[in-house]
Amino acid sequence: MTVAVIVDADACVPAALGAGLNIRSAPAAAPLLLEPETIPKIRSEATNLGAGAAIEVSRAAITDGATELLYLTVDDGFGSAVGLAEILPAALDSSTRLLIDSSEAALMGCGWQAVAAAEAIRDGGSLDAALEAARDVRERVRVIAMLEHPELATAAGVTALDRTQQRVLAELRGAELGLMGLYKKRDDALQQLRDRFASSIKNGTRAHIAVHHAAAGPGADALASWIERELSPARLVVAPLTRHAAARLGPRMMGIAWYED
Repeated sequence: MTVAVIVDADACVPAALGAGLNIRSAPAAAPLLLEPETIPKIRSEATNLGAGAAIEVSRAAITDGATELLYLTVDDGFGSAVGLAEILPAALDSSTRLLIDSSEAALMGCGWQAVAAAEAIRDGGSLDAALEAARDVRERVRVIAMLEHPELATAAGVTALDRTQQRVLAELRGAELGLMGLYKKRDDALQQLRDRFASSIKNGTRAHIAVHHAAAGPGADALASWIERELSPARLVVAPLTRHAAARLGPRMMGIAWYED
């Protein structure tokens, strides 16, 4: 049997990492936010997702020979189709074994789970082993982010944060944004992002780290270089946000998603 791992595109699994492990994202080629955009333009893209892309990508995996599918959903209240657990099974051939599992996480908080599942499959594991690997990472993964425009997250209806003119440092726990601090200056917020993250890494552990950004590539690359130099991670990737994910978290956002072995 051939097992395919599919994940919502808003997990923002970097293309090279996903391709190397045969992870399929839905939509298959979701555009990234790499250049600055106006707030009205970004706000206009804060739309609910339908199940069409998930169905299309799942059917393509079956056409390519998959007989079993593991679909991991982004659970930020924004990046996954509503009702997917009912819609997707009904749209596929009943002979295909399908598991849809809630990652309970946003961005690479979900993406790292997909990576773990795909690695389990690569190493000869079954669908059940892939699910177990994903859930093992789920217990340890964390995501924190600096939001330049937290009003977008508020407007998307997925957080209780009030509108504020300040930068927000927050932990992303599924659909919730746990407030960690408010900062008037971007540099102060980014320093806190770096330092709060670094202080959480235990000495001697192997950390798998994704640096997220939305149209803030140079800053993300600088943060990744610092992490590489100071923390010697087991794995480090820079993961730009999809345009859709950025419609919730805003342009110039930077964040870190990680777990430790």
